Formats: sequence, structure tokens, C-alpha cells
Amino acid sequence: MPKTAAPPSVRIITLGCPKNLVDTEAMCGNLALDGFLMTNDEEEADITLINTCSFINAARKESEGEIRQALKWKRARRGRRVVVTGCLPQRDLPLARRKFPQVDLFVGLDDEPEIVRKVKALLNHQKPEEVRDQYGAPTYVYDAETPRLLLTSPHTTYIKIAEGCDHTCTYCAIPMIRGKQRSRSTESIVKEARGLIAQGVREINLIAQDSTRYGTDRQDGANIRDLLTQLDAIDGDFWMRILYAYPRTFPVDLIPQMAQSPHLVPYIDMPLQHIAPAMLKTMGRIMPADATRELMWKLREGVPGIAIRTTFIVGFPGETDADFEELYDFVREFRFERMGVFCYSPEEGTPALNLKSKPVPQAVSEARRDRLMQLQQEISLARNEGLVRTRMKVIVEGPTAPGQFVGRSYADAPDIDNLVHFTGPDDAYEKGFVEVEITGADPYDLFGNAV
Repeated sequence: MPKTAAPPSVRIITLGCPKNLVDTEAMCGNLALDGFLMTNDEEEADITLINTCSFINAARKESEGEIRQALKWKRARRGRRVVVTGCLPQRDLPLARRKFPQVDLFVGLDDEPEIVRKVKALLNHQKPEEVRDQYGAPTYVYDAETPRLLLTSPHTTYIKIAEGCDHTCTYCAIPMIRGKQRSRSTESIVKEARGLIAQGVREINLIAQDSTRYGTDRQDGANIRDLLTQLDAIDGDFWMRILYAYPRTFPVDLIPQMAQSPHLVPYIDMPLQHIAPAMLKTMGRIMPADATRELMWKLREGVPGIAIRTTFIVGFPGETDADFEELYDFVREFRFERMGVFCYSPEEGTPALNLKSKPVPQAVSEARRDRLMQLQQEISLARNEGLVRTRMKVIVEGPTAPGQFVGRSYADAPDIDNLVHFTGPDDAYEKGFVEVEITGADPYDLFGNAV
């Protein structure tokens, strides 16, 4: 009998935020369902698929570096293919083609559901896509029927509840890349969550560009409060977490619901970007500094034990020493549980490029970033040291050695926050959750033993 050809193998590289990761999982799900094999071994792979990020310059450089490495891999053996998807071709397809003419296939956001058809056409030496000069504003958002191949640890995952953004921050290219906000139906989200929990997922991270604004673009009355109520009604021992809330549109009546929810952990990721009034105005953040401070204290007082994560941008055009000192004092006063700081990245097509204010020198931006992060390190160490000799519920990420594991507390979102390193029985990983007694701390991690 003739030997049957092995199905094509695909190596996946996904870059950027969890929202991008969900897109990758959906493409992998469609490919796997059609018989493609997934592999981490570049020697076994026939196709390298890179889902790119293009949010800021650093992300573009990372994406372009991965593409160059993939093209080098392609040249090493005849018949290999490189497919580039996501924000890089979506943002500027002609530029991507000029920079990387050896890429076999570019796929924009709306074409990701067609990944199987396009890749099959590519392998059959057919024209894999209609000829485009540029991608328009995307409209697609996946639903509960979309197959997903989870690429996270078995106990944790993300659910994208909406796509796109309607805000007009002057520094941000996301609306230009991802399009207008489009929320999924509550029914679709709840159905997906129920299925994931039945599979053994113990942590669901709800994500969107502005998660708590969920539903405001729909005509059926969907909103974040009702969505959380329905998710809370699902049976099981699981956590929910809200990532990426926007302060101006945050519904204050959500605070008591957060405090009383049986599944929603007391955690919120709310990028504030700055606190100096002049900077907020120039950034197009609209919400005044006083109102921002008031909201932060309402969250701190209204949700016992809440962990608040935020991010700030330093070096934005026109940021003075006084503006930065106001931000520094705010961080020192409020003592955020989790915080990140970025230097301003000029983005083509954004209003910030047309500001008359002088750009802040890169060295000054980096010094301000480092100073803020040093302050946050001191705050984080003090908070962690206060947890020594306490016990906490930890979701297990995986083993690091026999009898040694790594996990996260409720105050830690996947990939971006702190870790809990602990010793425990060999079956700790299978449990999903364990109770850990904390015996040590450093600025960003905790150490302990499973009880």
C-alpha cells in the first residue's frame, strides 16, 4: 500500500497581549480540527505561524525579529512556509510586504477565521488570498462555537468578551488597528465559560480593550454587571478576574458587586497612564485627576483586600519635572499592589504626533521610568513581607522540580504579576488550587509550603 503523507505540522509563535493569545488559540483550534499537527519543534514543523503585535515600537521590533528568524528557518529546508497574522499586517499590509517579501502569507484580523482555507491553498500552490492593498477596520469577533486550542496552563485561560476600542487616547493606535468596540453576547460568553470550567479550567480572565464597558455597543441591554451575575451562577470552584478596565467608563455600582461576588477575585487591572492634570488632558484621557483619585479610593475602600494593578506612561510630550513629581507622589501615596511603567512610544497615525509640545529626551524618560519602578519595588517588597506567616489560596501553574511548584495568588494575573514558589505533594499540580503557608518574600515573589 502507498505510504500516507503525514499531515502538515505547524509551529506557533504568539506575541503581544492575552487578547492576541486568544486569537492564536482560535486559529490553532481551527487548524487542529482540520487535521494539522501542532508542534514546538522547529525541525518537525512545515509551517511557522507568527501572530504579531504592533501596538508600540518595541512590539513591532519583536515581531519583525521573529519574522526574520522564521525566514532564516524557512531557507534551511525546501518546502517550509512562513505565515504572519495579527496586528502587523492589519496595521500596514503594504509595508509588511515590502519589508518581508519572502513571507508566504499575510493574514489580517478579519481573515483569521479563514486560516485553514488560506493555509491549504498555500500548500497546494494556489492563490491563498484575494489581493488587498490594505486591510480595512476589522469587524470580526469570535464566539462560543469557535474551536480553541488552549495554549495556557490547564487551570487558567482568557475569555475575550469584546474586541476593539471607542476611546480616543492621543497616544494609542489600538482603535486604528482593532476597530470599534464590538461586544459578544452574554449568552455566548456564559456558554464558553461553562464549557471551559467543565474541562477543568479554574481561572477565567475576562479581557477586552475596556472590559467594564462591555455591552454598551449592543442593543440587547448587555452590561458587565449582568454578565458577572450570570458567570457567578455557574457551579464549580473557580476564580474570575477582570483585566483592562478604563477609569472614565468604570461603573461605580460594580464595586459592591465585586465585594460580594463568590467567584470574582478582588483584583482589577486599570491602566491610569498618568495623574497630572495637564498630562491627562494632553493624553486625551478626559477623566479629571480628582475623579481618578476618588475612584481609586472607592475601589480600595469598597472591596476588602483588593489588588489594584495599573500602568503609567512617562516621557509623554510636554511632561515636565513637576508633572512627573506629581505622578511619583501619587504612586508613593496610593501604594499600588501591582504596577508597570512604560516610556512613551511615538506611534504613526496617532494625534500625539501632532502635539506642539517638545518630546521628552529618551534618557529622561528612562530615568523617570526607573525611578518609579524603584519606588514600586520598595512598595511591593513591603507588601510581600507583610504576608510572611500567613496562608493563602494559590492557583498552581506547574511543577519546577520534583515536589516544587509555582503558582499565583488572587492578586496576580498570569504572565504579568508576581509568583508564589512552594513545595508540596506530587499531586499538587492536579488539584488546581492549594493552600500555601508563606515563609519568605522578595520584591516580586513569595515562597512557602503547601499546607
